[in-house]
Amino acid sequence: MQQTDENQNVNAGKRPLWVRLVSISVIWTALTLIVAGYLLSLAFRDSLERNFDQRLSSLMDNLIGVSSNVSATEVDLARPMADPRFDQPYSGWYWQISAEGMAPFTSRSLWDVVLDVNFDAEVGAVNYGYTVGPEDQELRLLERAITIPESDIIYFFSVAVDTSEIEVQAVRFDNILLVGLSVLGVGLIAASLLQVFLGLKPLGHIKESLGKVRTGEADYLPTDFPKEIQPLANELNALLDHNNEIVVRSRTQVGNLAHALKTPIAVLRNEARMNDGPMSVTVAKQTENMHKYVEHYLKRARVSANTKALSGHSSIVPSLNNIARALNKIHEDKNIEVIANDQNLVFKGDLNDFEEMVGNLMENAAKWANSLVTVECFKQDNWLKIEIRDDGPGIEKEAREAVFARGQRLDEKKPGSGLGLSIVKDLSGLYGGEITLGDNDRITTSDGLFVSLKLPSV
Repeated sequence: MQQTDENQNVNAGKRPLWVRLVSISVIWTALTLIVAGYLLSLAFRDSLERNFDQRLSSLMDNLIGVSSNVSATEVDLARPMADPRFDQPYSGWYWQISAEGMAPFTSRSLWDVVLDVNFDAEVGAVNYGYTVGPEDQELRLLERAITIPESDIIYFFSVAVDTSEIEVQAVRFDNILLVGLSVLGVGLIAASLLQVFLGLKPLGHIKESLGKVRTGEADYLPTDFPKEIQPLANELNALLDHNNEIVVRSRTQVGNLAHALKTPIAVLRNEARMNDGPMSVTVAKQTENMHKYVEHYLKRARVSANTKALSGHSSIVPSLNNIARALNKIHEDKNIEVIANDQNLVFKGDLNDFEEMVGNLMENAAKWANSLVTVECFKQDNWLKIEIRDDGPGIEKEAREAVFARGQRLDEKKPGSGLGLSIVKDLSGLYGGEITLGDNDRITTSDGLFVSLKLPSV
Protein backbone atom coordinates (compact mmCIF):
# COMPACT_ATOMS: atom_id res chain seq x y z
CA MET A 1 0.00 0.00 0.00
CA GLN A 2 2.83 2.36 0.87
CA GLN A 3 4.58 1.55 -2.38
CA THR A 4 1.36 2.25 -4.32
CA ASP A 5 1.02 5.66 -2.65
CA GLU A 6 4.63 6.47 -3.49
CA ASN A 7 4.05 5.52 -7.13
CA GLN A 8 0.97 7.71 -7.23
CA ASN A 9 2.94 10.63 -5.81
CA VAL A 10 5.68 10.14 -8.39
CA ASN A 11 3.15 10.00 -11.23
CA ALA A 12 1.34 13.04 -9.88
CA GLY A 13 4.62 14.99 -9.99
CA LYS A 14 5.24 14.31 -13.66
CA ARG A 15 4.58 17.16 -16.05
CA PRO A 16 1.50 16.91 -18.29
CA LEU A 17 2.03 15.79 -21.87
CA TRP A 18 0.93 19.14 -23.31
CA VAL A 19 3.56 20.94 -21.20
CA ARG A 20 6.29 18.71 -22.64
CA LEU A 21 5.12 19.20 -26.22
CA VAL A 22 4.73 22.95 -25.87
CA SER A 23 8.08 23.27 -24.07
CA ILE A 24 9.87 21.42 -26.87
CA SER A 25 8.10 23.59 -29.46
CA VAL A 26 8.93 26.82 -27.64
CA ILE A 27 12.60 25.91 -27.14
CA TRP A 28 13.01 24.77 -30.75
CA THR A 29 11.21 27.85 -32.09
CA ALA A 30 13.30 30.19 -29.94
CA LEU A 31 16.58 28.57 -30.97
CA THR A 32 15.60 28.62 -34.65
CA LEU A 33 14.57 32.28 -34.56
CA ILE A 34 17.72 33.28 -32.67
CA VAL A 35 19.98 31.55 -35.20
CA ALA A 36 17.93 32.90 -38.11
CA GLY A 37 18.02 36.42 -36.68
CA TYR A 38 21.77 36.23 -36.15
CA LEU A 39 22.39 35.03 -39.72
CA LEU A 40 20.06 37.68 -41.17
CA SER A 41 21.82 40.38 -39.15
CA LEU A 42 25.21 39.17 -40.42
CA ALA A 43 23.95 39.06 -44.02
CA PHE A 44 22.50 42.57 -43.77
CA ARG A 45 25.70 43.95 -42.24
CA ASP A 46 27.77 42.27 -44.96
CA SER A 47 25.48 43.82 -47.59
CA LEU A 48 25.86 47.23 -45.95
CA GLU A 49 29.66 46.92 -45.99
CA ARG A 50 29.66 45.83 -49.63
CA ASN A 51 27.48 48.78 -50.61
CA PHE A 52 29.68 51.05 -48.52
CA ASP A 53 32.80 49.81 -50.28
CA GLN A 54 31.13 50.36 -53.64
CA ARG A 55 30.40 53.95 -52.64
CA LEU A 56 34.03 54.38 -51.60
CA SER A 57 35.09 53.01 -54.96
CA SER A 58 32.80 55.50 -56.72
CA LEU A 59 34.18 58.33 -54.60
CA MET A 60 37.74 57.22 -55.49
CA ASP A 61 36.89 57.30 -59.21
CA ASN A 62 35.32 60.71 -58.68
CA LEU A 63 38.50 61.99 -56.91
CA ILE A 64 40.81 60.69 -59.60
CA GLY A 65 38.55 62.05 -62.33
CA VAL A 66 38.40 65.61 -60.97
CA SER A 67 42.12 65.77 -60.09
CA SER A 68 44.24 67.83 -62.56
CA ASN A 69 47.68 69.35 -62.58
CA VAL A 70 48.89 66.79 -60.06
CA SER A 71 52.50 67.61 -59.29
CA ALA A 72 54.87 67.70 -56.43
CA THR A 73 53.79 71.21 -55.56
CA GLU A 74 50.08 71.34 -56.15
CA VAL A 75 46.94 69.46 -56.93
CA ASP A 76 44.04 71.13 -58.66
CA LEU A 77 40.49 69.81 -58.79
CA ALA A 78 38.78 70.49 -62.08
CA ARG A 79 35.44 70.59 -60.21
CA PRO A 80 34.31 69.97 -56.63
CA MET A 81 33.69 66.48 -55.34
CA ALA A 82 30.17 65.22 -55.85
CA ASP A 83 29.41 65.14 -52.10
CA PRO A 84 29.61 68.56 -50.39
CA ARG A 85 30.56 66.96 -47.06
CA PHE A 86 34.17 66.82 -48.27
CA ASP A 87 34.22 70.61 -47.79
CA GLN A 88 32.76 70.55 -44.24
CA PRO A 89 35.41 70.37 -41.47
CA TYR A 90 35.41 67.04 -39.62
CA SER A 91 32.31 65.91 -41.45
CA GLY A 92 33.49 62.30 -41.57
CA TRP A 93 34.03 62.41 -45.35
CA TYR A 94 37.70 62.87 -46.27
CA TRP A 95 40.09 62.55 -49.19
CA GLN A 96 43.84 62.84 -49.34
CA ILE A 97 46.51 62.70 -52.09
CA SER A 98 49.97 61.80 -50.84
CA ALA A 99 53.40 61.08 -52.22
CA GLU A 100 56.32 59.73 -50.29
CA GLY A 101 58.57 62.54 -49.06
CA MET A 102 56.08 65.30 -49.86
CA ALA A 103 53.35 67.08 -47.88
CA PRO A 104 49.95 65.56 -48.62
CA PHE A 105 47.08 67.39 -50.26
CA THR A 106 43.87 66.99 -48.22
CA SER A 107 40.20 67.84 -48.42
CA ARG A 108 38.96 70.84 -46.51
CA SER A 109 37.04 68.49 -44.22
CA LEU A 110 40.31 67.11 -42.81
CA TRP A 111 41.31 70.60 -41.79
CA ASP A 112 44.74 70.22 -40.15
CA VAL A 113 44.72 66.44 -39.79
CA VAL A 114 46.58 63.98 -42.01
CA LEU A 115 45.56 60.38 -42.68
CA ASP A 116 48.07 57.57 -42.29
CA VAL A 117 49.16 56.18 -45.66
CA ASN A 118 50.75 52.85 -46.55
CA PHE A 119 53.50 53.82 -48.98
CA ASP A 120 54.44 50.18 -49.57
CA ALA A 121 51.38 49.50 -51.70
CA GLU A 122 51.95 48.44 -55.29
CA VAL A 123 50.95 50.69 -58.15
CA GLY A 124 47.41 50.00 -59.29
CA ALA A 125 46.55 48.07 -56.12
CA VAL A 126 43.26 48.87 -54.42
CA ASN A 127 43.32 48.40 -50.64
CA TYR A 128 40.47 48.62 -48.16
CA GLY A 129 41.01 49.07 -44.47
CA TYR A 130 40.13 51.01 -41.35
CA THR A 131 41.74 54.06 -39.76
CA VAL A 132 41.05 56.63 -37.05
CA GLY A 133 39.54 59.98 -38.01
CA PRO A 134 40.13 63.49 -36.64
CA GLU A 135 37.63 63.01 -33.83
CA ASP A 136 38.65 59.43 -33.07
CA GLN A 137 35.80 58.01 -35.13
CA GLU A 138 36.36 54.82 -37.07
CA LEU A 139 36.81 55.42 -40.80
CA ARG A 140 36.50 53.00 -43.69
CA LEU A 141 39.55 53.71 -45.87
CA LEU A 142 40.15 53.04 -49.57
CA GLU A 143 43.69 53.54 -50.93
CA ARG A 144 44.89 53.40 -54.50
CA ALA A 145 48.45 54.00 -55.80
CA ILE A 146 48.73 55.50 -59.30
CA THR A 147 51.32 57.27 -61.42
CA ILE A 148 50.85 60.44 -63.47
CA PRO A 149 52.01 60.45 -67.12
CA GLU A 150 55.44 62.04 -67.64
CA SER A 151 56.17 61.65 -63.89
CA ASP A 152 57.96 58.99 -61.88
CA ILE A 153 56.24 59.94 -58.63
CA ILE A 154 53.71 57.46 -57.15
CA TYR A 155 50.68 59.20 -55.80
CA PHE A 156 48.54 57.56 -53.16
CA PHE A 157 44.90 58.55 -53.40
CA SER A 158 42.89 57.94 -50.21
CA VAL A 159 39.16 58.25 -49.54
CA ALA A 160 37.77 57.67 -46.02
CA VAL A 161 34.22 57.83 -44.70
CA ASP A 162 32.88 57.51 -41.12
CA THR A 163 31.45 54.02 -40.52
CA SER A 164 28.83 55.26 -38.04
CA GLU A 165 26.39 55.32 -40.93
CA ILE A 166 26.78 51.53 -41.22
CA GLU A 167 26.21 51.10 -37.48
CA VAL A 168 23.10 53.27 -37.50
CA GLN A 169 21.54 51.32 -40.35
CA ALA A 170 22.61 47.98 -38.84
CA VAL A 171 21.11 48.83 -35.43
CA ARG A 172 17.89 50.03 -37.08
CA PHE A 173 17.68 46.79 -39.05
CA ASP A 174 18.39 44.72 -35.92
CA ASN A 175 15.59 46.47 -34.03
CA ILE A 176 13.12 45.88 -36.84
CA LEU A 177 14.34 42.29 -37.12
CA LEU A 178 13.93 41.77 -33.37
CA VAL A 179 10.34 43.04 -33.41
CA GLY A 180 9.49 41.01 -36.51
CA LEU A 181 11.00 37.77 -35.19
CA SER A 182 9.36 38.30 -31.80
CA VAL A 183 5.94 38.66 -33.42
CA LEU A 184 6.71 35.62 -35.57
CA GLY A 185 7.83 33.65 -32.50
CA VAL A 186 4.67 34.52 -30.57
CA GLY A 187 2.61 33.49 -33.59
CA LEU A 188 4.46 30.19 -33.92
CA ILE A 189 4.12 29.44 -30.20
CA ALA A 190 0.40 30.24 -30.37
CA ALA A 191 0.10 27.95 -33.37
CA SER A 192 1.96 25.23 -31.46
CA LEU A 193 -0.38 25.61 -28.49
CA LEU A 194 -3.39 25.40 -30.75
CA GLN A 195 -1.97 22.38 -32.53
CA VAL A 196 -1.13 20.60 -29.26
CA PHE A 197 -4.51 21.23 -27.65
CA LEU A 198 -6.40 20.25 -30.79
CA GLY A 199 -4.18 17.19 -31.16
CA LEU A 200 -4.69 16.12 -27.55
CA LYS A 201 -8.42 16.83 -27.54
CA PRO A 202 -9.29 13.21 -28.45
CA LEU A 203 -7.43 12.09 -25.31
CA GLY A 204 -9.67 14.39 -23.28
CA HIS A 205 -12.64 12.81 -25.07
CA ILE A 206 -11.37 9.40 -23.96
CA LYS A 207 -11.16 10.67 -20.38
CA GLU A 208 -14.75 11.94 -20.51
CA SER A 209 -15.93 8.68 -22.08
CA LEU A 210 -14.18 6.62 -19.41
CA GLY A 211 -15.82 8.79 -16.76
CA LYS A 212 -19.22 8.03 -18.27
CA VAL A 213 -18.38 4.33 -18.28
CA ARG A 214 -17.27 4.51 -14.63
CA THR A 215 -20.50 6.29 -13.57
CA GLY A 216 -22.67 3.93 -15.61
CA GLU A 217 -23.86 6.50 -18.18
CA ALA A 218 -22.29 4.44 -20.97
CA ASP A 219 -21.24 0.81 -21.34
CA TYR A 220 -18.35 1.29 -23.77
CA LEU A 221 -16.19 3.94 -25.34
CA PRO A 222 -17.50 5.37 -28.64
CA THR A 223 -16.02 4.37 -32.00
CA ASP A 224 -15.66 7.85 -33.53
CA PHE A 225 -12.11 8.62 -32.39
CA PRO A 226 -9.36 9.57 -34.88
CA LYS A 227 -7.57 6.73 -36.62
CA GLU A 228 -4.53 6.98 -34.32
CA ILE A 229 -6.64 6.93 -31.11
CA GLN A 230 -9.30 4.38 -32.03
CA PRO A 231 -7.04 1.31 -31.43
CA LEU A 232 -6.58 2.49 -27.83
CA ALA A 233 -10.35 2.86 -27.43
CA ASN A 234 -10.86 -0.63 -28.88
CA GLU A 235 -8.38 -2.11 -26.40
CA LEU A 236 -10.12 -0.33 -23.51
CA ASN A 237 -13.48 -1.67 -24.68
CA ALA A 238 -11.99 -5.16 -24.80
CA LEU A 239 -10.67 -4.63 -21.26
CA LEU A 240 -14.14 -3.54 -20.13
CA ASP A 241 -15.62 -6.72 -21.61
CA HIS A 242 -13.03 -8.80 -19.81
CA ASN A 243 -13.63 -6.97 -16.54
CA ASN A 244 -17.40 -7.42 -16.85
CA GLU A 245 -16.92 -11.13 -17.37
CA ILE A 246 -14.76 -11.34 -14.23
CA VAL A 247 -17.34 -9.36 -12.22
CA VAL A 248 -20.18 -11.59 -13.41
CA ARG A 249 -18.24 -14.72 -12.53
CA SER A 250 -17.30 -13.31 -9.13
CA ARG A 251 -20.88 -12.33 -8.32
CA THR A 252 -22.09 -15.76 -9.38
CA GLN A 253 -19.49 -17.46 -7.21
CA VAL A 254 -20.32 -15.26 -4.22
CA GLY A 255 -24.02 -15.91 -4.69
CA ASN A 256 -23.45 -19.64 -5.02
CA LEU A 257 -21.28 -19.69 -1.93
CA ALA A 258 -23.82 -17.68 0.07
CA HIS A 259 -26.70 -19.91 -0.98
CA ALA A 260 -24.62 -22.99 -0.25
CA LEU A 261 -24.00 -21.68 3.27
CA LYS A 262 -27.54 -20.52 3.92
CA THR A 263 -29.05 -24.02 4.00
CA PRO A 264 -26.63 -25.57 6.51
CA ILE A 265 -26.78 -22.41 8.64
CA ALA A 266 -30.58 -22.55 8.63
CA VAL A 267 -30.48 -26.22 9.64
CA LEU A 268 -28.10 -25.48 12.51
CA ARG A 269 -30.27 -22.58 13.70
CA ASN A 270 -33.38 -24.72 13.71
CA GLU A 271 -31.64 -27.57 15.50
CA ALA A 272 -30.31 -25.15 18.10
CA ARG A 273 -33.81 -23.77 18.75
CA MET A 274 -35.31 -27.25 19.09
CA ASN A 275 -32.82 -28.42 21.73
CA ASP A 276 -32.15 -27.07 25.17
CA GLY A 277 -28.84 -26.77 26.91
CA PRO A 278 -25.76 -24.54 27.02
CA MET A 279 -24.39 -26.03 23.79
CA SER A 280 -27.58 -25.17 21.92
CA VAL A 281 -27.37 -21.55 23.14
CA THR A 282 -23.79 -21.28 21.91
CA VAL A 283 -24.61 -22.84 18.54
CA ALA A 284 -27.64 -20.57 18.13
CA LYS A 285 -25.59 -17.49 18.87
CA GLN A 286 -22.75 -18.41 16.52
CA THR A 287 -25.05 -19.46 13.67
CA GLU A 288 -26.93 -16.20 14.06
CA ASN A 289 -23.63 -14.32 13.66
CA MET A 290 -22.74 -16.45 10.64
CA HIS A 291 -26.11 -15.63 9.07
CA LYS A 292 -25.56 -11.89 9.58
CA TYR A 293 -22.05 -11.98 8.13
CA VAL A 294 -23.25 -13.84 5.04
CA GLU A 295 -26.00 -11.25 4.51
CA HIS A 296 -23.51 -8.43 5.03
CA TYR A 297 -20.98 -9.66 2.48
CA LEU A 298 -23.72 -10.50 0.00
CA LYS A 299 -24.91 -6.91 0.26
CA ARG A 300 -21.41 -5.53 -0.16
CA ALA A 301 -20.67 -7.74 -3.17
CA ARG A 302 -23.94 -6.70 -4.81
CA VAL A 303 -23.28 -2.99 -4.44
CA SER A 304 -19.61 -3.07 -5.43
CA ALA A 305 -20.40 -5.07 -8.58
CA ASN A 306 -23.50 -3.16 -9.63
CA THR A 307 -21.91 -0.14 -11.35
CA LYS A 308 -25.20 1.04 -12.83
CA ALA A 309 -26.65 1.41 -9.32
CA LEU A 310 -23.77 3.70 -8.44
CA SER A 311 -24.85 6.07 -11.20
CA GLY A 312 -28.58 6.17 -10.39
CA HIS A 313 -30.40 9.27 -9.24
CA SER A 314 -32.58 9.04 -6.12
CA SER A 315 -34.61 11.71 -4.36
CA ILE A 316 -33.82 11.42 -0.65
CA VAL A 317 -36.21 13.68 1.29
CA PRO A 318 -39.27 11.40 0.91
CA SER A 319 -37.19 8.42 2.07
CA LEU A 320 -35.97 10.33 5.13
CA ASN A 321 -39.54 11.29 6.04
CA ASN A 322 -40.72 7.69 5.64
CA ILE A 323 -37.94 6.36 7.85
CA ALA A 324 -38.65 9.06 10.46
CA ARG A 325 -42.39 8.20 10.53
CA ALA A 326 -41.62 4.50 10.98
CA LEU A 327 -39.17 5.17 13.82
CA ASN A 328 -41.61 7.56 15.53
CA LYS A 329 -44.15 4.72 15.66
CA ILE A 330 -41.57 2.29 17.06
CA HIS A 331 -40.16 4.80 19.59
CA GLU A 332 -43.29 6.65 20.69
CA ASP A 333 -41.48 8.41 23.53
CA LYS A 334 -38.97 10.01 21.15
CA ASN A 335 -39.24 12.61 18.41
CA ILE A 336 -37.36 12.02 15.13
CA GLU A 337 -37.35 15.28 13.15
CA VAL A 338 -36.21 15.71 9.53
CA ILE A 339 -34.99 19.17 8.46
CA ALA A 340 -34.54 19.79 4.72
CA ASN A 341 -34.47 23.31 3.23
CA ASP A 342 -34.36 21.83 -0.26
CA GLN A 343 -36.97 19.20 -1.09
CA ASN A 344 -35.22 18.28 -4.36
CA LEU A 345 -32.01 16.83 -2.98
CA VAL A 346 -30.82 13.91 -5.13
CA PHE A 347 -28.44 11.10 -4.23
CA LYS A 348 -26.23 9.81 -7.04
CA GLY A 349 -26.78 6.14 -6.39
CA ASP A 350 -29.28 3.44 -5.57
CA LEU A 351 -32.17 4.41 -3.30
CA ASN A 352 -32.08 1.08 -1.43
CA ASP A 353 -28.44 1.64 -0.53
CA PHE A 354 -29.22 5.18 0.68
CA GLU A 355 -32.10 3.97 2.82
CA GLU A 356 -29.96 1.21 4.30
CA MET A 357 -27.19 3.66 5.26
CA VAL A 358 -29.44 6.39 6.65
CA GLY A 359 -31.88 3.88 8.16
CA ASN A 360 -29.07 2.28 10.17
CA LEU A 361 -27.84 5.68 11.42
CA MET A 362 -31.34 6.96 12.30
CA GLU A 363 -32.25 3.69 14.02
CA ASN A 364 -29.06 3.82 16.11
CA ALA A 365 -29.78 7.45 17.04
CA ALA A 366 -33.37 6.64 18.01
CA LYS A 367 -32.20 3.63 20.04
CA TRP A 368 -29.76 5.69 22.12
CA ALA A 369 -31.51 9.08 22.24
CA ASN A 370 -33.28 10.29 25.34
CA SER A 371 -36.04 12.22 23.59
CA LEU A 372 -34.90 13.92 20.35
CA VAL A 373 -33.21 13.02 17.07
CA THR A 374 -32.69 15.62 14.34
CA VAL A 375 -31.80 14.75 10.76
CA GLU A 376 -30.57 17.65 8.61
CA CYS A 377 -29.79 17.27 4.92
CA PHE A 378 -28.34 19.80 2.51
CA LYS A 379 -26.09 20.05 -0.54
CA GLN A 380 -22.47 21.23 -0.36
CA ASP A 381 -20.72 21.58 -3.72
CA ASN A 382 -21.27 18.19 -5.41
CA TRP A 383 -21.94 16.33 -2.16
CA LEU A 384 -24.92 15.55 -0.01
CA LYS A 385 -24.47 16.09 3.72
CA ILE A 386 -26.75 14.21 6.11
CA GLU A 387 -26.16 15.27 9.72
CA ILE A 388 -27.84 13.23 12.48
CA ARG A 389 -27.84 14.45 16.09
CA ASP A 390 -29.25 12.79 19.20
CA ASP A 391 -29.37 13.72 22.87
CA GLY A 392 -28.16 10.34 24.11
CA PRO A 393 -25.00 9.42 26.02
CA GLY A 394 -22.77 9.77 22.94
CA ILE A 395 -19.57 7.83 22.27
CA GLU A 396 -16.16 8.50 23.80
CA LYS A 397 -13.57 9.75 21.33
CA GLU A 398 -11.34 6.75 22.01
CA ALA A 399 -14.14 4.32 21.07
CA ARG A 400 -15.43 6.03 17.92
CA GLU A 401 -13.12 4.24 15.54
CA ALA A 402 -13.82 0.88 17.12
CA VAL A 403 -17.58 1.05 16.51
CA PHE A 404 -16.96 0.73 12.76
CA ALA A 405 -15.49 -2.75 13.21
CA ARG A 406 -17.76 -5.58 12.10
CA GLY A 407 -19.75 -7.05 14.99
CA GLN A 408 -18.52 -4.44 17.48
CA ARG A 409 -21.16 -3.51 20.09
CA LEU A 410 -20.56 -1.03 22.91
CA ASP A 411 -23.52 -2.27 24.94
CA GLU A 412 -24.51 -5.94 24.73
CA LYS A 413 -27.81 -5.14 26.48
CA LYS A 414 -29.03 -3.13 23.52
CA PRO A 415 -30.49 -5.17 20.63
CA GLY A 416 -28.51 -5.33 17.41
CA SER A 417 -25.85 -7.21 15.52
CA GLY A 418 -23.05 -4.65 15.61
CA LEU A 419 -22.96 -4.57 11.80
CA GLY A 420 -24.93 -1.34 11.21
CA LEU A 421 -22.10 1.21 11.27
CA SER A 422 -19.78 -1.20 9.48
CA ILE A 423 -22.30 -1.55 6.65
CA VAL A 424 -22.74 2.24 6.48
CA LYS A 425 -18.98 2.78 6.28
CA ASP A 426 -18.55 0.13 3.57
CA LEU A 427 -21.46 1.39 1.45
CA SER A 428 -20.48 5.06 1.73
CA GLY A 429 -16.89 4.18 0.82
CA LEU A 430 -18.09 2.40 -2.33
CA TYR A 431 -19.79 5.63 -3.41
CA GLY A 432 -16.69 7.70 -2.63
CA GLY A 433 -18.26 9.21 0.48
CA GLU A 434 -17.40 9.08 4.16
CA ILE A 435 -18.90 8.95 7.64
CA THR A 436 -17.58 10.80 10.69
CA LEU A 437 -18.58 10.86 14.35
CA GLY A 438 -18.43 13.77 16.75
CA ASP A 439 -20.02 15.49 19.73
CA ASN A 440 -23.49 17.00 19.44
CA ASP A 441 -22.59 20.58 20.25
CA ARG A 442 -26.23 21.77 20.10
CA ILE A 443 -27.20 20.31 23.46
CA THR A 444 -25.86 20.95 26.95
CA THR A 445 -27.76 18.46 29.10
CA SER A 446 -25.83 15.39 27.89
CA ASP A 447 -23.02 14.38 25.64
CA GLY A 448 -25.04 13.44 22.57
CA LEU A 449 -23.68 12.07 19.28
CA PHE A 450 -23.21 13.85 15.99
CA VAL A 451 -22.99 11.72 12.81
CA SER A 452 -22.08 13.26 9.45
CA LEU A 453 -22.61 11.23 6.28
CA LYS A 454 -21.24 12.59 2.99
CA LEU A 455 -22.48 11.09 -0.28
CA PRO A 456 -22.24 12.11 -3.95
CA SER A 457 -24.98 14.29 -5.45
CA VAL A 458 -25.90 15.32 -9.00
